[in-house]
Amino acid sequence: MIIFTDHARIRMAERSISRAQTTKTIKEPDRIIEEDDQIKIFRKSFGDTTLEVVAEIKKLKIVIITVYRL
Repeated sequence: MIIFTDHARIRMAERSISRAQTTKTIKEPDRIIEEDDQIKIFRKSFGDTTLEVVAEIKKLKIVIITVYRL
């Protein structure tokens, strides 16, 4: 289950990042950077831009903290 925080939804709207792009980044990342046991950064290229999704991994859910372009 993927859960979007209010902060993530606001940033996605501000940055014109779709839910589909965010979900694809989580499910099919080009790279995963492990910040610690629970916080992961998922990175995926979409044409000429790269998306990063910062998420907290819990037992049965992924909580999206923020989303941005590099």
